[in-house]
Amino acid sequence: MTASCTASAAYVLAVIDVAVKAGAARERLLQHVGPTALSSPQARVPMAQLIALFNAAVDLTGRPDLGLEFGRRVQPGTYSTLGYALMTCDTLADAIALVPHYRRLVFDYGYSDTALSIVGEQAEFAWLVLPGALPYCVPLAEAMLAGWYSFGRWISNAEPVLSAVHFAHAAPADASPYTAYFGCPVHFGQARNALLFPRSLLGTPLSQADRSLHLAMREQARAALDRAFGEAEIGQRVRQALARLLPKCEATLEAVAAALNLAPRTLQRRLREEGLSFKLVLDELRRELALVYLADASLSSLDIALLLGFAEQSSFTRACKEWTGSTPTEFRRRGDAGAESHRPRNGVSA
Repeated sequence: MTASCTASAAYVLAVIDVAVKAGAARERLLQHVGPTALSSPQARVPMAQLIALFNAAVDLTGRPDLGLEFGRRVQPGTYSTLGYALMTCDTLADAIALVPHYRRLVFDYGYSDTALSIVGEQAEFAWLVLPGALPYCVPLAEAMLAGWYSFGRWISNAEPVLSAVHFAHAAPADASPYTAYFGCPVHFGQARNALLFPRSLLGTPLSQADRSLHLAMREQARAALDRAFGEAEIGQRVRQALARLLPKCEATLEAVAAALNLAPRTLQRRLREEGLSFKLVLDELRRELALVYLADASLSSLDIALLLGFAEQSSFTRACKEWTGSTPTEFRRRGDAGAESHRPRNGVSA
């Protein structure tokens, strides 16, 4: 794990507050992150320090289920500006769809991602981590899902009924706190960490939906990304611009350069400085999004082609064969969407 993998100070402070309330000494906890790293809510903390903090917090409190306690205490600010953008969305589906665009505000880790997949009447919202890319941290994984569940309940002002919860790690000695918290069967030793729930919940309206405020919060989130990661990481900024332009079939070098207030030649040069090209970034983003869309049985191949900015369905079919060795129909028949989403990515991380 490289030093560039970071978490927001707001999230780290939330972990510390939960651990202190559970009996840990703040001074002992700060030894794992250092007080200067938390000098402002906009500061970034290396992921290695967050993982060390979580593990230390469990040891100091004697609470192996500390991740559940973290989930109980999440607030919008726990997720930085993203939290406020999420709470003002129209529906739960809109909030889930927003996460991948701004998740770096909370976790800037290139080899993990969130994914929503739908099979029949069931939906799955998962945290995907490439094997071996990130030291697996049990309390972090549990805090992730517990936080999602708790925050989803809060922003919808409802009691969503989960079908099941999956964790990739082994079961604890006592799993009863988990079934009590989530109110559904909790399975351990699974392929991924995920919340499973009826598809119908995606249409749940959010209690604080406000389109004008939502647009303002998204602008703040974009500005926060620029402040946090600066101009150097041009590949990520291109990805963000492309994500907005793809459904409009405007994913061109010129359109992205205009969105970033750069000349096309300047954009090409800066991408080369990061070892990238516009085509590489575009192809990689399309491939990643295609794997997510292919897992959604409600989307036709034509729908996916349009969402990915292809002018013709045949162009998407050819691209899919290059990415997976199969046509979209063959790929779905094999049921490979989940497996493909775990494969290493080349060039640009999510």
